[in-house]
Amino acid sequence: MVLHVKNAEETSDMHTLLKGAPVRDAIDQDIISRVELLTKAGKTPKIATFRIGDDDGEKYYEGAIIKRAGKYGIDCESVVLDEGVSQSDAEEELVRLNNDDNIDGIIMLMPFPKSIDGERLRALLSPTKDIDAITDASYANLFANDPNAFYACTAESCMEILKFYGVDLKGKQVTIVGRSMRVGKPLMLMMMNANATVTVCHTKTTDENLREACERADVVVLATGQIESYSPELFHDGQIIIDVGTGTGKDGKLAGDFDSGALEAEGMPKSLSYSPVPGGVGTVTTALLLRNVVKAAELA
Repeated sequence: MVLHVKNAEETSDMHTLLKGAPVRDAIDQDIISRVELLTKAGKTPKIATFRIGDDDGEKYYEGAIIKRAGKYGIDCESVVLDEGVSQSDAEEELVRLNNDDNIDGIIMLMPFPKSIDGERLRALLSPTKDIDAITDASYANLFANDPNAFYACTAESCMEILKFYGVDLKGKQVTIVGRSMRVGKPLMLMMMNANATVTVCHTKTTDENLREACERADVVVLATGQIESYSPELFHDGQIIIDVGTGTGKDGKLAGDFDSGALEAEGMPKSLSYSPVPGGVGTVTTALLLRNVVKAAELA
């Protein structure tokens, strides 16, 4: 089946890029209008970031959250604990955030130092403030297709990109490569809830079965972190590829699981639609996290 996408940008070689920026821009407008309504009603949404230690990656993400929150008019409180903080003190601080009625959502920036039991902290996080859907209660709400549930933002980014570009998943064959708790598993449920027929492949899937699953799919999601490991030869014209992977490619630049650089080789597909890395799924996730803060404020 050949799927047609709307509003997308064609490359010079007839492939179609499913860029994240226009998706994020549409979400931006929705958030800003909803924040304005909340503010008029006397409520300013507020997010708390919770970080232990000085990991550069976590600090970068924290900065991106704070910057975008300010753009939307969302207040932000940053909690930074020393890497040597005790488990009990870390738990006490998280409980304080849980109990603060002015805080609508909490994002725990992970991984934590080895001295901290992250599972205990995750279990303490209030489900009503779990804007990145890491608690067991959030997984249960997704399983039940609860309309008030928060969804894991990276997985939801995949859904938002497909929706923005006019891809209706009803009756479609979808193959997800990767079964992580942050992307593959929640995305499987989201796509099933959208009435897609979903196949999940993983590290124990044979090469033959992986090839067959990709061949029959209308949409393929690559979420393994195996950078540039999936050649275009696995796919065929008319398919849609959502690339979640992020890492360093063969040329030292940021790249995804899909080896898009090989598309120019002889015998490769000529008309794929795919989300680029960078500029695809990752562009949308922070906006969705902050949209969940607004949602939490509306539900409070």
